[in-house]
Amino acid sequence: MASVKSNRINIKKPVYCLLTTDTPSGTTYGAVKAFGEPMQVQITPQMSTGVLYGGGKKQEDIGKIKGYAVAFDVNKLFSEVKAEIMGHTVTDGVVIVKDGDEAPYLAFGYEVEQTNGTKEQIWFLKGRAQPANQTIQQSADNINFSTDSITMNFIPRDSDERISWFGDTANSSYTSTQADAFFATGPVSFPTATP
Repeated sequence: MASVKSNRINIKKPVYCLLTTDTPSGTTYGAVKAFGEPMQVQITPQMSTGVLYGGGKKQEDIGKIKGYAVAFDVNKLFSEVKAEIMGHTVTDGVVIVKDGDEAPYLAFGYEVEQTNGTKEQIWFLKGRAQPANQTIQQSADNINFSTDSITMNFIPRDSDERISWFGDTANSSYTSTQADAFFATGPVSFPTATP
């Protein structure tokens, strides 16, 4: 086995970039940008399932991945990030939300710190953000911090039908050169091992 023992302990370095084109001939992205201070991420697969019965018993039970819902909790979505990922405009530092604003497609990535000095790195390749949920509390005897939670729904790209990819440095086949390049640019392709 190429993987050593490691366990996930911390989410770090969330990033995003806008998807600028996605056609059968290829996909392009804008610049990779920071997404804020992460708290947690929850990934829920979106499945297409089917069960076939025959002869009084189950003959087939199959599930196919169709996408992911990614719920991301962050200390605070900064106004320029919120405007860009939701398709709002910014004028003189004021974010203007209009009826009909449409969130652009984006890629979302992050790193997971693990035990034994290893890390996972994840890119989700094509999704749209939904407006952030906020719960803002009044401070009473203690300070109550308020945070943002945003859900992004990811679907297959037109260019290659890929939804996501990840690398794990706990696996010796995934090199440090690949890990260093993982978030350097938008995820047009994953970094390959150098010969």
